[in-house]
Amino acid sequence: MASRKRPETRKTPEVVVRRKSKRNRSPRELEPEAKKLCVKGPGSSRRFDSGCLWAGLASLQVSPPCRNIVRALYHHKVGKAAWPSLQQIGAGGSITGLKFNPLNTNQFFTSSMEGMTRLQDFKGNTLQVFASYSICNFWFCSLDVSAKSRVVVTGDNVGNVILLNMDGKELWNLRMHKKKVTHLALNPCCDWFLATASVDQTVKIWDLRQVKGKSSFLYSLPHRHPVNAAHFSPDGAQLLTTDQNSEIRVYSASQWDCPPSLIPHPHRHFQHLTPIKAAWHPRYNFIVVGRYPDPNFKSCTPYELRTIDVFDGSSGKLMHQLYDPESSGIISLNEFNPMGDTLASLMGYHILIWSQEEAGMQK
Repeated sequence: MASRKRPETRKTPEVVVRRKSKRNRSPRELEPEAKKLCVKGPGSSRRFDSGCLWAGLASLQVSPPCRNIVRALYHHKVGKAAWPSLQQIGAGGSITGLKFNPLNTNQFFTSSMEGMTRLQDFKGNTLQVFASYSICNFWFCSLDVSAKSRVVVTGDNVGNVILLNMDGKELWNLRMHKKKVTHLALNPCCDWFLATASVDQTVKIWDLRQVKGKSSFLYSLPHRHPVNAAHFSPDGAQLLTTDQNSEIRVYSASQWDCPPSLIPHPHRHFQHLTPIKAAWHPRYNFIVVGRYPDPNFKSCTPYELRTIDVFDGSSGKLMHQLYDPESSGIISLNEFNPMGDTLASLMGYHILIWSQEEAGMQK
């Protein structure tokens, strides 16, 4: 059966825009600036209506709590205050995965291009090394942690996945993919279910209780392009995947054999860009993902903005877009806080914070 493809809705998408200011300005004061966002390219059918800047979400067919949360996500920049930081890895190095220790929030697990997955504290101390390589040709690309099962799982750049307990004992080490394992995710409700994503163009579902070899996966979900991420929804009932080209997929965890719902979206891969990954809201069924305009994408328009797009997880409808004219780079990663009222967005060396608290300050 063919996948159910959802055409991206392009009818006057709602755009939240906020300019940097020394004081809070009223919607009337900001309206002239918002009008400047109207696209004036020849033949363009896409308009950014300034009237929807503050109240455009009223017409969205989503539940009131969800609508209120999205409306409240206005932009508040992190200042230039001195933030505490740990010792840097060095030129060419990068942290490929980070998870807080669910048993001690003053500690966190990292995987890195140093060829190491380890537990650290905020003083920069390495408390325990869970997996390591002694040669530079191998490194770790992803990890996840389960508090209930007390396990750590990490994947490397050649397709291996290692499962360890919290004491550091290796339970198994298997080559589960033909190429790099870009992402790992344990199901939040049934943490013995593991999703692995790879540049070999597959996402695989595993039962950790029954893993015996590379062919013991429960399901293999083929994709048209390499896959950047696979995230279970907060209730564990859906799986969200992001490829390296122009497709977001939503699978039903109870019907893996059924065609997924497809959301066309431009987020193509570029070697020197942090891979773009779609993410779930922690409380409501919608998806956030950064847009990387692609002239080859079917619905691309002239002067398309690098927005953060918000989709309804059920219908695939483009609900909303967030954009800051003073921070117009490509947003690669987005992450909500556990309550879902604050969104952190990664753009190169910068982090943008979209906070509900700022909206309250304007009242």
